[in-house]
Amino acid sequence: MLEVALTVAAIFFSIYLIGKWKIFQIEGISVAVFRGLFIIKILAALALYFIYTQFYTDRAYADIFRYYDDSQIIYNTLLTHPWDYFRMLSGWHGNAPELSHYYDAMLNWYNTDLIFNDSRTMIRINAFLRLFSFGTYFPHAVVMCFLAMLGLTGIFRVANSLIKGKSLLFVVLIFLLPSTLLWTSGMIKEAFLVFALGALLYQIDESLKTQSFSIPRIIYIIFSMMILITVKAYVFFLILPVLMVWIFIHFGKMNSIFSATLFFAGYFFLLSAAAPYITGKSVPELLAKKQAEFYFVADREQAKSVVEVTRLQPEWLSLIKAAPGSFLRTLLLPMPQHAHNILMWFSVAENLFILLLISILLFSIDRSVVPKNLTMIFCFFVFGCAVFILSGWVTPIIGALVRYKVPGLPFFLFPLTAFSSRKWMSGTQWKWFHTTKR
Repeated sequence: MLEVALTVAAIFFSIYLIGKWKIFQIEGISVAVFRGLFIIKILAALALYFIYTQFYTDRAYADIFRYYDDSQIIYNTLLTHPWDYFRMLSGWHGNAPELSHYYDAMLNWYNTDLIFNDSRTMIRINAFLRLFSFGTYFPHAVVMCFLAMLGLTGIFRVANSLIKGKSLLFVVLIFLLPSTLLWTSGMIKEAFLVFALGALLYQIDESLKTQSFSIPRIIYIIFSMMILITVKAYVFFLILPVLMVWIFIHFGKMNSIFSATLFFAGYFFLLSAAAPYITGKSVPELLAKKQAEFYFVADREQAKSVVEVTRLQPEWLSLIKAAPGSFLRTLLLPMPQHAHNILMWFSVAENLFILLLISILLFSIDRSVVPKNLTMIFCFFVFGCAVFILSGWVTPIIGALVRYKVPGLPFFLFPLTAFSSRKWMSGTQWKWFHTTKR
């Protein structure tokens, strides 16, 4: 009963905040739309819970439970050894030898890869939330659903500002695609990732619109960047040049796709040159090692969704040759022949919908439509493609590939709408969607 009461309270409080917070107040769009989307996310979290308790019953490998379960070890020290709790939660002197027996008891504390993901952040978040949930699970899921809603709404606001008249389609592309809906609706890394990414974009967008990088906004921006770096640093390094170009364009220092392309080329050249000094390995070595680790995990766990791809060699030529295939695998897989469980069939349906939508958008191109913010639209498209290519390079497991592409999926898709003039994309014909009240 305690879990039910806390969960219901968290849901209603989140709905209340959606009606009050500025990020959800978008001119012409009813706040009821965002409340409805939040309820859908809660239902998706329930569906994910059902799937992981009925079909994948090993909690040690269940993504929605693994960090939650490990956090109990930290939380249990709160009353008996509060100093240990504080150190493990904050990381302050967190490597003290006397704490090692706690870490050894966890299954995911040492499962850390700074470039691609960091499990410790998620364990610490759960250990903190246990202060308010009293050890119950569903309040954690509700909090993460709300944070994901904040991030996705931040992405929606940027897309809706760059490309006018596509609000209804953006709701589908950003909130309701099965991959995004499922994998950002529980106590899972992707939910926290899209929260940080969307919050970062929203704060920069607001700063540029108001011509003010105030101290609170700078704090929010730095906080969002820190989350990205600790949860999945590669997303941060891929979005960073886009943000820089965005600022340059706003202040009149850059104004063409060509100049943005040159900037991207220079940025990634410098990043690849710095990689050996930061990580001790070159970029090709890092990616080849990561791919090898995925094959090792697939063999150890007897993964059923492995696709055999060309093994990366620790050299740039190998990455270049593999890039087109990596992009297409991320975009197209899984197909029906790869589906062997309910989650995979969701992804198959999503991919078929995406292919149909891309076809519709390509055939509805209006050559007279020239988006005002073409350079920024191009930059976000490059970010989405970069996430796709990187995911395809390192991930031969389709189940993992579906999740790895989540942060890039909306950025790959929404620029494709920029050259279409289809009126149904705006949703103006639906009174429940649009409102003039503000």
